[in-house]
Amino acid sequence: MKTIPLLLLPTILVHVLLLGGSGLSSAWFSTTLPSGAIFELTGGTAVLIVALLALTAEVFKSTFSSRASLLDHMLSLFLFVVLLLEFLLWPAAASGVFALLVVMTLVDVITGFAVGMAVARRDVGILRE
Repeated sequence: MKTIPLLLLPTILVHVLLLGGSGLSSAWFSTTLPSGAIFELTGGTAVLIVALLALTAEVFKSTFSSRASLLDHMLSLFLFVVLLLEFLLWPAAASGVFALLVVMTLVDVITGFAVGMAVARRDVGILRE
């Protein structure tokens, strides 16, 4: 489980919504707030919530240095490339939700490598002392 990018979960969810026909804008839940405003949780918003939670966990995962984390970083990079290509070439993926998911995978790749390098540098520094 350490080697699987957690952003794969919202990616699968968004693909199920796009291919299933319900779309990202259909309301999953609706309630009236104390202010009187109506709050609707759509499929796209739910995907973004799951993606933010997964991104947070990915940042924490990147603080560990091991062979599994290197594979996780490579798979995260692969996921980013696939999502970017889908965003550019698949008409159903041309949405703000999908664009934010692509940006989150990019942030995962950048922070994964940056934090991973800092952790590795710290580990080498400890070994030298």
